[in-house]
Order: sequence, then structure tokens, then C-alpha cells
Amino acid sequence: MSERQSGPDASHDGGLAAEPAVVTSVDSGAQGETVRDVLRRVLGDPSLDIVYPRVGTGGWIDELGAATEAAVAGRALTMIDRGGKPVAALMHDPALVGDRDRLRTATEAASLTIDNERLKAQLRAQLAEVEASRARIVDAGDRALRRVERNLHDGAQQRLVALSLVLRLASRAAVGDAAVAELLADATRELDDALGELRDLARGIHPAILDDAGLVAALETLAERPGVPVELHLDVPERLPEAAEVGVYYLVAEALTNINKHAAAHRAVVRAHVADLTLRIAISDDGAGGAAARPGSGLEGLADRLHALGGTLEIDSSPGRGTTIGAAIPLTAPAGAVPDADLERRRMTAIKWIGWENWEAPAELYEQITSDDNLVHGKAMLLCLGGNRRLTAREWEWYRGYLTAAGFSDHVLDLLQSYDDTETLEELMRVPGLSTAMRGLLYDAVRVGASDGPLTPDELDHLHRAAEVMGISRDLVTELCEVVAAEQSLRRRRYELIVAPAFGLDPR
Repeated sequence: MSERQSGPDASHDGGLAAEPAVVTSVDSGAQGETVRDVLRRVLGDPSLDIVYPRVGTGGWIDELGAATEAAVAGRALTMIDRGGKPVAALMHDPALVGDRDRLRTATEAASLTIDNERLKAQLRAQLAEVEASRARIVDAGDRALRRVERNLHDGAQQRLVALSLVLRLASRAAVGDAAVAELLADATRELDDALGELRDLARGIHPAILDDAGLVAALETLAERPGVPVELHLDVPERLPEAAEVGVYYLVAEALTNINKHAAAHRAVVRAHVADLTLRIAISDDGAGGAAARPGSGLEGLADRLHALGGTLEIDSSPGRGTTIGAAIPLTAPAGAVPDADLERRRMTAIKWIGWENWEAPAELYEQITSDDNLVHGKAMLLCLGGNRRLTAREWEWYRGYLTAAGFSDHVLDLLQSYDDTETLEELMRVPGLSTAMRGLLYDAVRVGASDGPLTPDELDHLHRAAEVMGISRDLVTELCEVVAAEQSLRRRRYELIVAPAFGLDPR
């Protein structure tokens, strides 16, 4: 056994005699030492850690505010309470449990410092959540704009194109009637103008060229538009994270619009390059200057977007000396930010495969699924079994693995893990679109409940109650349970035929 200042061999008297020395050592920690460093040194446990309760969502955080676990194999846990509520916990060598007096004395001596560190850790966690929330808001807004752009492209725009073809066919048929032909020609021109405006609107909502060709091609398109001549000096990779590309596109588009409208400039220059995992971009002009991100302006909105991505925006616009708008965007996205295009494609592929594998449903149905849809679906699955708190550890492990394979984001999975069952199934069934997935929800819930063994009477009772809410018969619940039992039987047979022989195991 390695030497330590206290342990199971230390006598009770020795621990008490050491108390003044412990207090003095804690109070006189070296400059730059954290309370964790001091307690490690005083208690002779170099692996000791302190965790703090996370406000609001529960769980634990470390001194940097990052989520962590308090239960670690091979480590003992000592709670530190104030008024019956935990304010911190020590994870330490189990040998220290035998010297509780020394533990108590050290934690009491460090109580004020621990409280201060707890408040700092909770503040860091809250700031991180605020940053993640801002990134999720930008993500949600971009997804909403993409849906609008897609709906315009696939809906109104396609109808206008079809109408344009009809008018042209009618014009050919009206060759002998000059008046009708002229009216049709006028209608065709008006329709072409409307179609052009709609296309411009769709591109402004979400530029499809970003998805198709990337940032460089999108900026080249902006530079080719009528107005002040624009020079491009771009040294960026072929593709960047989607959130960064969208942010830069809107920044350049807004800056060039302002130059054309207000700057009285003769030329503009756009420079961009990547260094140290940061995209740096500057838009300069030789105009009148005096630009600013005023409240409610487009530049203020862009500044908010860049800050949500962890970036910065600077404006240098002295009167008479032109304007330079500079931005720096980290290419390692902050927590909660939009995944890059490759990850998003893989996520959608997973969703489509799971849907086809489970229900043989057409893959196109899943193009419209959002993270909000997944969150509601996950909550409903839990409530079909009586709620989050009723799941066993094995059931939760299966549930999380299944949803991960189905492409659910880490953010949605974390929300589901801390879900407190506050809603009712009746409330969730009023969410648009969820009623069409009732049988699938019940099937998934049966699979979760059966993942740790046969369904219990309590689980069956909750499934029948959920089916009643959904208007599903008890006979169908029984049939779904039989389907899941048959699937498990086939899985066991597959194990006997493939896995057991591969490892030389007795399949029985």
C-alpha cells in the first residue's frame, strides 16, 4: 500500500490529533492552488475530484462547468450538504472512508472555498448552456428557412413553371387570333417576371448554391451581381461547416448590399482565409464610411448570428475613409451548434434506414423530420411505458442506443435523459403529425420494455393505457407484443447460428 496522510490504518486518535494541521494546511493553500489541489495534498489522494450539482436539469458538473458523472467504479463518494441539500461531492480513494473525521475536518475548513468554486462552476455551466442555446436558435432558424425555400421551390415555383408552359401552348393555339395571342404573351411575360422574383426570394431565404457548390461559388455569384465591382481574394477549403458557410454568405451579402445602397463606393474587396481553425473574412470599400451596427439593422442581426457561432464581428468605418467589416468564425463548432454537412447526411441516412427497416416506410417521408419532431417522439415512447423514471438501466441503454442509431442528435438525447415526465400522452398526441405515428410509437415502446426481458404486468398496464389514449385496441397491443417476441426469438436463433460458433460458445 502506498503511503498516505490518512487511511484505514490510521487510529481514531491520530485522525483527531491531525485536525489542527489539516485546517491550517487548507487555510494556507499555495497561491494558484485550487480547492481540489489543496484537498488532494491534505488528504493524500492525488486522484481526488470535486463535483457540483447542476442547476435546473440535475446531474453533476466539474469545476469547469462541464457535465460529469459522480458515480465512478473504484471511487468512494462523500456528499457535502448545506441545510440538507447537496452543494458538492468528493470522489476519492475508498481508503479515506476509514478516516471520516479527517475528511469532515478538511471539507469544513474548505467549505467557503468550495461554495465559491461551486458558484463559479455553475456560472460556467449556465454560460455554456446560453451559448449552446444561441447556437441551437440559429440552427432552428436556418432549418426553418431551408424548409421555406424548399417549399417555394417544390411548390409555388413548380406550379408557376407548369402554368408558364400552359400559356406558351395556348399562345401556339391562338396564332390566328392576334388579340388573344397578345394577351397570352403579356400574361407569359408577367408570369416570367413573377417566377424570377420568386426565385430571387427563395435564394435570399436560403441560397441553394451553398448546398450545391460551397462557399466560394456562392460568393462568386454575389460578386457577379450588378452594382459596385467586387474583387475576391479567397483562400478557403472546398467545403466548411454549414453554419460557417451560411453565416459568411449572409455577412457578405449584407455588406455588399449596404455598399451599393449607402457607401457611394467605386470598388469593393472581399478577402477570406483559414488559419488556426478559424475562418477570417473582411469586406472593404472605398466609400464614404460611417457605417455601424445600429439597433435593428441587418449588421446587428449578423453580429448576433456570428456570436452564436462563437465568432466576432468588427466594423472600421471612419467618415471619408471607407468601411471594412471583419469577422472571425471558429471552425470547431461550439456545443449545440449545427453539425457539418457530412454528419447531417449520415444522420438522415440513419433515419431513413431505421424507418425502412422497422416499417418499410418510403425514405422520402423522413426528409421533413426535425430535432423537435424527434424530441416529441422520444417523450411519447417514454410515456407509453409510464415515464422516464420507470425504465430500468438496461431498458434506458437500449432506448438510447436505438435513438442514436436512428439519428437523434446528442442534444435531443440529453433532453430525453433528463426528461421529468411533466407532460401527458394526451398533450403530446395533440402535436401535429404525431397521431399518424401512433402504432409505431407503441411498437417502439414494446421493444424498449422487452429489451431487459419479458414485459412486466406494470409495463403491460401502461402500454394498454397508452393504447387507450391513442384509440388503439387491446388486441393490437397483444399482436405487437407477439411481433416483438417473434423478433427476439429470431435474434436468439441468429445468435445460435452465427455468433456462438464464431466464439466457440455453447448456444444453449
